[in-house]
Order: sequence, then structure tokens, then C-alpha cells
Amino acid sequence: MLMEKRDSIILIAGPDDVGKRLDRVARVLLGSVPLSAVFRGLRTGDIRLNGRRARNDARLVPGDQILVAGPFAESVRSAAGDGGKASADPAELPTVLARTRDLVFVSKPRGMLSHGPGGLDELAAGLVGPLPGISLAFRPAPLHRLDRNTTGAVAISASIAGARAFSAALRGGRIGKRYLALVEGRIEGREDWSAALERDGARRATFAPEPDGAPGRPASTFVEPLANDARHSLVIVSIGTGVTHQIRAHAALAGHPLAGDLKYGGKPFPGGYILHAWALELPEDLGCDAPVTVRAPLPARVRASLAGRFGETVLAAFRI
Repeated sequence: MLMEKRDSIILIAGPDDVGKRLDRVARVLLGSVPLSAVFRGLRTGDIRLNGRRARNDARLVPGDQILVAGPFAESVRSAAGDGGKASADPAELPTVLARTRDLVFVSKPRGMLSHGPGGLDELAAGLVGPLPGISLAFRPAPLHRLDRNTTGAVAISASIAGARAFSAALRGGRIGKRYLALVEGRIEGREDWSAALERDGARRATFAPEPDGAPGRPASTFVEPLANDARHSLVIVSIGTGVTHQIRAHAALAGHPLAGDLKYGGKPFPGGYILHAWALELPEDLGCDAPVTVRAPLPARVRASLAGRFGETVLAAFRI
């Protein structure tokens, strides 16, 4: 909560601020102000806790009042004004799929980064909306990544409880992630593409590790065909790990690169490769307010392309 006076601002700690250090909360509130300046403000009294000067490591409790005066007050105003600013074309903003008090699920469009200029991290606060009185330092953020040209469901934190619960479940492999993909070649039955992978940072690509090199990271990918024609298969891909470019790399290693994924050996395909984060499946005991399943509809262009290739009946049968 924020209260403004002529030359100062008073901010009131919320329930999610309990136990946080004063200097770290002030650093978030002041935006681009360096930590050394935060320390100086605490020494000079331009930043006060409950009307008094306080130590850097003072721990907050709900209801504590942080007074920010002088030039620091303007920094708080600037930082607050930048939060949630939509830097993307409104027509391309993600659609909200589901919303609870702890998590917001959106459908990321093709071409949007998860993190970076114009990415979901910059848009998260605006997509989540106001969080009155919950926390001074908390900022909504995407809790996992999709590649720039991968579409579909992404979870954004709306509270610290949501961020902690979802992240812990993700690390523990308790969140199911199912994708739709169009791959080259015919896949007739369920396949296991699991194999260790290694990331080449210089080439920004993921490969199988060299036989005489490091063992790589274990990665599990399972594929189930929905439909196929002479040259392509529409598949559901389930992953139990989160290695960068995992599906794309495993598809290439299996001899079924994504159609249009030139980076991983796919042939050209109109509109580029199709990889869509179709469903997130969350445990009932996640530990925060959350739906059990979130599904992201296919982008209209992609749906039309797949329906034209395999028929609308196939998509309808799987509620795609």
C-alpha cells in the first residue's frame, strides 16, 4: 500500500513482506537506484522504518511503514509508473486462460519472448492486475519459459505463495506439460525420445552430448500420434524435464524434426514450425489456489492449417 505526501511517500508492508530485509525491499521499490544509494538513504534518514532510522537488515512485519523522502520518493514514483507497462501491440497481448489469487495463466503468442524486451516478464504485472496490500517487493513474473516461436500456456505468479508452490512442483516434476507438435515423417505408435542433452551456448542450440564428453542433462520426452499423412504427423508430446529446446532437439535426434524447424534439420514449412504448449496439469495438493488443468487453444492460423491437413474431426476428437 502506498500513501503520498508532498515530498515523501509512505509504503505499508503487506502479509507477503513478513521477514524480508528492509534494504532489499527498498531496493525493489526504488527501481534502478543502486544498492549503495539505498544504504546512503538509510544512513541519512531519507528512508525510515516506522518514523525512525533503521538498520539495513531490519526485518519487516505486516503493517510496517517505510517512509521514502527527498529524491528517493521520485524514484519510487518512477518505478511504480513503469510496472506493468504494456510494451507489445495490444492485439498481440497474451490471452488470460485462468486466474486465481495466486496464479494467472496466459497463452503466449508466437514471436513473444518469455523474458526480455517486450517479453512476458515485462507484461506480467499488467496481466495480473492490481495486488493491493499484498506485498511491497513482490513483482509478478512468468514461472517457466517457452521459446520465442513456441505458443501456449504459461503460468505467472500473482503472489509469493503461488510462485513458491508452482516452482517447487515444477522442480519436483509434479507439473505435467503437454504440447502439440507437427513433425516430419509418420509416427504410428507411442514413442520414448528420452535422452541426455547438452546445451551449446555459443550456437544457442541443444544436442546429444559427445561420446567422450560430459554426460549432459537427463531429459524425458514421450510422444503419442494423433494423426498423420504421407509426410507429417500431428503428435502430443509430454515432457518431464525442462531442458532448453528439449522437444526440438529430441525430435531431431529421433529422425522426426519439427516441420519448419530449420535450426534442427526440419524442411521449410509455411509459417514456421508448430509447437504449442497445449496443457498444464497441476497436482491437487499444489499448496496454493490453482486449477487442476489449464488448456490453451491453438492460435487460429495454426488450427486452420492443421484442420486443413488432417480434418476438423481429428482436432475436435481431442478437444484441441
